Amino acid sequence: MVKLIRLFTIFATLLLVFTINSVSGQHLVLHGEPIAKTILWVSSDLPDFYRNNQITWSLSDSRAGNWKALPGINNTEIVLLVAYEGKYIRCDVSLDQEGKKLKSFSVISDSPVVIRGNPNTDWFKDAGVGVMLHFLKAVFVPDGGSKEYNEVVNNFDVDHFAENCEEAGANFVMLALGQNDGYYCSPNRAYDSIVGVTHGTLCSTRDLPADLFKALNKRGIKMMLYLPGNPPIRNQLVDLKFKYTFGKDSPTSQFTQSCWESVIREWSLRYGKNLSGWWFDGLYRGGIIETRSDMRLKHNISTHTLAAKAGNHNSIVTYNYGVNTIQSNSPYDDYSAGEEGRIIQVPQKRWVVDGVQWFLFTYLGETWGKAGMRFKTHELVEWSQKVFANDGVICFDIQADKSGTVNPDQIRQVKAVREAFDNLVKERSSKK
Repeated sequence: MVKLIRLFTIFATLLLVFTINSVSGQHLVLHGEPIAKTILWVSSDLPDFYRNNQITWSLSDSRAGNWKALPGINNTEIVLLVAYEGKYIRCDVSLDQEGKKLKSFSVISDSPVVIRGNPNTDWFKDAGVGVMLHFLKAVFVPDGGSKEYNEVVNNFDVDHFAENCEEAGANFVMLALGQNDGYYCSPNRAYDSIVGVTHGTLCSTRDLPADLFKALNKRGIKMMLYLPGNPPIRNQLVDLKFKYTFGKDSPTSQFTQSCWESVIREWSLRYGKNLSGWWFDGLYRGGIIETRSDMRLKHNISTHTLAAKAGNHNSIVTYNYGVNTIQSNSPYDDYSAGEEGRIIQVPQKRWVVDGVQWFLFTYLGETWGKAGMRFKTHELVEWSQKVFANDGVICFDIQADKSGTVNPDQIRQVKAVREAFDNLVKERSSKK
């Protein structure tokens, strides 16, 4: 029996080598265009069972030049950074079996990477103004458990909320999936499996984002998702299972990062083209963003970004640096996180840096997720006119009750800002 197994193994190996050498034609194909801030990906006409492979992406000044391998980018997709401008891209795939390299294949881009702003943010710039809802257990049912949280999620009227957003003139909505208490308004099998809980315990039984996508799509309103860039820090069970720090944001280990990427990827794949972008919180300087940006690590800012864009290569992402001057926190940003408590900053131009859309994110109420009116409407309008004049984008955090009714005073304020945006668009059109 042992001899038979050995003979079968030898035969399988010979068959594998023969098949590799007998496949003709272009084995690797690059998809996408070499435009900074977009994604290139590689496919193959080789048989499906070639799964044990090593992938390397490299840069060169010419197709025949010296190639420099990019560390930390080892899967079938690559986000083209602005820093790659003028460089050709090569993908090498080594087919292995039981640790033995059998053959390698390569494919090179036809032209070098070019910068054309950031085509994925064009819709964002054209949208101008949006609103954000902190749909959090801590906001809607701070003292309840799974039962009470699911009741709130199940009873939230997405059509009514979408109608209010349309009335306010919001061109996009940002929805918080959850934050630090470990509860999320959407099912996620990866999350449940890692934490070791049953369906509906921490993730809601209702898929609230899926229902809200439908309600907003009917009204021509796009939707983005808010999520901390790290696991929730105020749930001891979750932090234990994710091997993360309870009570504070900190750099993630490779185990933690791998787990969190699987959670993000599941949501991204489920929502696909409906999902227009992500706003990742908590990627602060002083250790967190630096660790995530360490490309010597297998799981890094590139793998996080690709997990977020798994369902839609054109979705946009940003990594929050905290309240500060509008800036970019990572080469993988598509837009500035823009968290701010005041309405003072205005853009000098559309781009914070090449390929990063200027964006500011603030709250209308007493604080995030609260009612009230911190600003006078005419002040908001005057400031927003300056932002829109230089192609900036604004998002206002609003307050809504458990039924999905948005604070009427805040609706009126967002509507006034939207009117200012529309007036600018009409003025520009009339000059063409």
